[in-house]
Amino acid sequence: MIRLLELYPEHLNLNGDRGNLLVLQRRLEWAQVPVQTFVHRAGQPMPATRPDFVLLGHGSPAAWRQVYGDLARIVPQLEQWMTEGTQVLAVSSGFAALHGLVKGLKSSIDRRERTSKFVEVSIGDQSVVGYLNSDLELEPFSRIENLIGTLLHGPVLAKNVWLADEIIEKFLVAKPELVQTLQVEKFEQVAKFASQASELASELARE
Repeated sequence: MIRLLELYPEHLNLNGDRGNLLVLQRRLEWAQVPVQTFVHRAGQPMPATRPDFVLLGHGSPAAWRQVYGDLARIVPQLEQWMTEGTQVLAVSSGFAALHGLVKGLKSSIDRRERTSKFVEVSIGDQSVVGYLNSDLELEPFSRIENLIGTLLHGPVLAKNVWLADEIIEKFLVAKPELVQTLQVEKFEQVAKFASQASELASELARE
């Protein structure tokens, strides 16, 4: 079973960030890989079973006033999960909120003039595309071991099939018993369609 956890869904889905989790969920379901989604809300205990993926979305200042204290409370658990293999995707203000809480991230973030446009960012041999609408002095996309931080909306996993592929591949490497249930043909067909959507998004980013 692949377990996908969403943090504070009523507060942190300002730009459709939940679509990132849905991309993984649907692709796994279509490939007949068992998958379970669940949520964490402020004040609740953390799940007893370690999830394979955690989504921390983007929210308004008012939303963060309601959940930031709880995020600070659960960060030690998130860090422990990441050392054990959980992949965390933090989007925009979600990524910013982890600074000063997660080891290895700087404690404060400067502001700059707001940028609002489609962008394409080179990441090694790959590129990431998405809509950048932020005044945070952070890279549009960064990866620190099992933490993926991005300022890009869209959602980013819908526009960048290779990134979703990498996340799913890590799931299956960690749980090889699930490969037996994988419908390879369906998985590849979905990846092909997703790749076409990624190419269109990349063309928009270049305009």
